[in-house]
Amino acid sequence: MKLMKILTIGSLLVSAACNVSMAQVERMGVATLEDKQRRDAIVSAQTSEATLDKPSFQVTIQPDENAVDIAPSQLEQNVAASLRPVTLEEEIQQQRVQSTLEQYGYDMFAGISNTFAPISDMPVPYDYIIGPGDTFAVQAFAATNVQYNLTVTRDGHLLIPDAGAVTVSGLTFEEAKMAISEAIETKRIGIRTLVTLSEFRSIQIMLVGEVAKPGSYSVSGFSTLINALSSSGGIKRSGSLRNIQVKRQGKLVATFDLYALLLKGDDSANIYLRQGDLIFVPPVGSTIGIAGEILRPAIYEVAKEKTVEQILALAGGLLPTANTQNAQIERVSQSGTYTLMQANFDQNGKNLNVKNGDLIRVFPVLNKMDDVILLSGHVLTPGGFQWFKGMKVSDLIQSRNVLRQGAEFNAAVIQRENRDEKRTEAIYFNLYNAITDTDSSDNIALHPRDQVIIFDTHSPRAGQLSKMVSRMMNEATATAPAKVIDVKGAVPHPGSYPLHAGTRLLDMVEYAGGLEADVDLNYALLARTDLRTDRLYFVKVSLNQALNNHHDHNPVLQPKDKVYLFNKDIDRASLIKTPLERIKRETRFGQQVPVVNVSGSVFHPGAYPMVAGMRVEDLIEAAGGMKEETYGLAATLSRQVLMDSEFSRTDSRAISLNKTNALLDTTDLILHPNDHLILRTKPEWVQTPKFVQIEGEITFPGKYRIDKRETLCSLMQKVGGFTEDAYLFGTVFLRDSVRAKEQQALDRMFDQLERLLADSHISQGVNKDEKMPKDQRAKDIYDVLKKMAPEKAVGRMVVDVNSAVTQCDEASDIVLENGDRIIVPKYQDDISVIGQVYFPTSHKYRSDRAALDYIGLSGGIKELAKYEHAYIVQANGEVMSVRANTWGWFKSPANVKVTPGSTIFVPLSVDRINGRESAEKWVDILYKNIISTAMLANLLN
Repeated sequence: MKLMKILTIGSLLVSAACNVSMAQVERMGVATLEDKQRRDAIVSAQTSEATLDKPSFQVTIQPDENAVDIAPSQLEQNVAASLRPVTLEEEIQQQRVQSTLEQYGYDMFAGISNTFAPISDMPVPYDYIIGPGDTFAVQAFAATNVQYNLTVTRDGHLLIPDAGAVTVSGLTFEEAKMAISEAIETKRIGIRTLVTLSEFRSIQIMLVGEVAKPGSYSVSGFSTLINALSSSGGIKRSGSLRNIQVKRQGKLVATFDLYALLLKGDDSANIYLRQGDLIFVPPVGSTIGIAGEILRPAIYEVAKEKTVEQILALAGGLLPTANTQNAQIERVSQSGTYTLMQANFDQNGKNLNVKNGDLIRVFPVLNKMDDVILLSGHVLTPGGFQWFKGMKVSDLIQSRNVLRQGAEFNAAVIQRENRDEKRTEAIYFNLYNAITDTDSSDNIALHPRDQVIIFDTHSPRAGQLSKMVSRMMNEATATAPAKVIDVKGAVPHPGSYPLHAGTRLLDMVEYAGGLEADVDLNYALLARTDLRTDRLYFVKVSLNQALNNHHDHNPVLQPKDKVYLFNKDIDRASLIKTPLERIKRETRFGQQVPVVNVSGSVFHPGAYPMVAGMRVEDLIEAAGGMKEETYGLAATLSRQVLMDSEFSRTDSRAISLNKTNALLDTTDLILHPNDHLILRTKPEWVQTPKFVQIEGEITFPGKYRIDKRETLCSLMQKVGGFTEDAYLFGTVFLRDSVRAKEQQALDRMFDQLERLLADSHISQGVNKDEKMPKDQRAKDIYDVLKKMAPEKAVGRMVVDVNSAVTQCDEASDIVLENGDRIIVPKYQDDISVIGQVYFPTSHKYRSDRAALDYIGLSGGIKELAKYEHAYIVQANGEVMSVRANTWGWFKSPANVKVTPGSTIFVPLSVDRINGRESAEKWVDILYKNIISTAMLANLLN
């Protein structure tokens, strides 16, 4: 029977434990969460920020879905947070717990229907008391089978046919069954009976006190106390759950503690009700609130519980994340104010007595990993590892197999928390020594919460230390600056690095990847800030001497130091520009900026800091040294001289660079602030070599380097002379500067032609509408010009090579330029005739023939030819006209002698003007000129 009672209220317990009402469960239809939903909830807990002032999780119901969305429990949230990667980051621990607490147990009645539904499908309990209105089903088995449905009368009798009246009221169900069977079987021999209850009677009960709906109720005679409370709407939050009373005929027959049912599953006091029973719910008794890291934070009604330990038992006990040494009891003091009491559960805190209205706060443990070592960087298995006393680096990295390919062996770092000073420290060590020699000083003993960072050889190293650097910067104060230095310039991994006490310059360079192959070993800079005055000054460092154990050049570094290393490619002046600007800002009135300048023929001109005892030779060394073309005898030093601290003038003096001139200052001269050293280039120094290309009929053709004033004659004497087929008169001399000028001229002529064509379209001339539409001659001419014009100018110069080479005639000789090209062709014995002749062709050269003779041999001139304007392009590039005498309107060509390889050109007549405007005449003139230029270029090719 007890089992049946537990089954009856099982669904209520589920709803109370999950904080979901029965009506909500019925609407959702599903009381379990799918695996995927639970995983999503845990992931959500992992990604959410662990702030303590957020409200507790609430159940969210999706109205359009059949699945229950249950928020992760506190245990699931804590485990999800623990599944995150191990980190040594700490969070601020605030003394905050749940923002709200609810009274425990009252949700059991939330949403339950308040209409009574008779219970008819459950076995009848053996101790059920029979009363008027109960109906029995009696089956009698004999020769004939008979079934009776009999109802208990108001006077408590059951009227059985052939057996008479049997008194059953007040009997238990088992006793009534025996009485009925005995009454029938004694009257009829050989009969067997089967007795059961088919219908239950209704009884009247009364609910009073702190219930949701007090009054009289008609319930099933099979109802229990919980059934009655549920059907009436439950108990108000002002009512007691631990002292529910059942009174029968004025006497107290039962006291029910609902906590016994909810917490232990004990329903022994959940009695069956009888006619006229009265259920009384008194006001709630003393309450204690408990919040924080416990299983069921809530407000509990206390009965016999007097101590903190008993209250913890009511709340389900502590969570694993509870801080047992840090709990508080908030209590109203006798003076009428709130006060706090500390409770250490590891000592006597659990034995403290509680009072009505107390609030117990159980805080979580600190969000801090202790007794752990964190391994990060270029390793295969980064993460946290257990620390033990005496643990060293070799215990953490027991084999090279845990390192990834490309791991750096020369440098690694330990990030350590100084627990006394509450500051972050960095300790560098040699990884190879640590894992190969257990007795090495690099095999450092590890402390709890150390983080070992392994570098690789290729990634930006300062980036891996950026978090440590930021933390140290945040921990800095005015009296304790951040232990951070900068390494810039010629190192594989420049950047900001945490500084370990006692680290020297070369050590830090090694941690930054070591010296690059082309680093300047003679000049490096250390920019140091005076920690007392916060002013910047520079120290010159020689890496050569530092490598030779000269400690003055390998100083111990201090916070705010900046190390600058240079090579031949780094722009030194730009690299140190920022600290130099700071020095200028820090220079006060009456002082001079300790900066010197160098310009001219050095590798890295610019401004440099003036260090103590700096000389001219030191400044030249700082600038990377003198170039090949530097004038090595003397330089100029300009010095600013202050007069009365208010005026200045500049003095210049010559400096001897070879220290042999006793009359001049030498490079040993000590520099002053704002000095400016100027080094010049050797006179007539050729910075880039000049070359000339010689091709054709040359004994040794090829590319030759020339001097600054090299001439054609002197060059030809070096190339071995000409072959016997060389035609010196026809030598082609090409020059880049001439080609550029010709190209500009051609471009300018075409530009003028385009403007003239545009003017012819928009000019306000006579018969404007008839010009271009009917006769597009100008446009046609322009199209022809675009097609016939050479792609680019040739750049040929007319040079009398024969006189310049064979006689070295100064008038004919020419100074060569870089890129000149000389082509000596073979002897040519042909004469070409082109243009307005009937049969353009080439003829064999004969000394007894002249220009007009060759034109005649080509069929003579055409009708539109301009005979008197014919011209000859000689093999050496000269152009000769055949025009001879010009008397008035009579012009006649002359029979000019030609040389082998010449070309005779007969142009088109340009004198046939048809009355158009002057613009068209200029178009024609330009057309003829460009045609001539294009033909000349084509001939030279």
